[in-house]
Amino acid sequence: MSRVDPRVKLFWVVLCTSGALIFVRLPWMAGLLLFCLLGTFSFGADRKALRGRLARFLPLFLLILLVHIVFVRAGTPLLFIREYPIVTFDGLMRGATTLMRFFIILCSAAVMAGENTRRVLAAFSKMKVPYLFSFMLMIALRFLPTFSTSFSDALIALQLRGVELKRLSLVKKLRLYRDLLLPVVADAVVKSRVLAVVMEARGFGAMPRRTSYLEVRMTLRDWVLTGVLFVLGIVALGGYYFFP
Repeated sequence: MSRVDPRVKLFWVVLCTSGALIFVRLPWMAGLLLFCLLGTFSFGADRKALRGRLARFLPLFLLILLVHIVFVRAGTPLLFIREYPIVTFDGLMRGATTLMRFFIILCSAAVMAGENTRRVLAAFSKMKVPYLFSFMLMIALRFLPTFSTSFSDALIALQLRGVELKRLSLVKKLRLYRDLLLPVVADAVVKSRVLAVVMEARGFGAMPRRTSYLEVRMTLRDWVLTGVLFVLGIVALGGYYFFP
């Protein structure tokens, strides 16, 4: 189902991210995670890129889990050190719920990242979203990989000059990242100015109404899938509040 209409994928993303914000109980969050994984594989997300992002954020996820375990003291104690509770049930559950929430957000982003930009813009146009707003949104999303690439290039340049990042202490690494932030942001600003000049040279915004060769249309499968997602969302929301 990789060629599903972008509006269906956007609706699925809204359901997943809204559920990630609303659900706080672990069983419901686990069910939402399974639903999100099913949609991620069905909508043709780049699994290799998703695994790379998960591996990159793994230390952060473990740190978040550790913070919840250490600082949440409510619930039944599970691990003691000299009669002092180190791990509690509520801390472990809250940490697991937070990790699932981040994982759902990454999966939703992976699905939309694999979609064609022009199809998304055409879908926004069908939804009566102003083209300028949708274009600005897509450009902002496109600049995130550019920003990451610029930062990686800056780190590689430092390593070529003999700076061994692995031997630096945590404080020195933080100072190094702070010093690299300014040139990376400046490079992004320069690229944005070049993009603005190119857009003006091609007459962006010269006409009040835009036309597009690419057309997106909702097929019968798309409508059925949208209806199924809508019913599942209503049932899940009602079940969460009426069956705690």
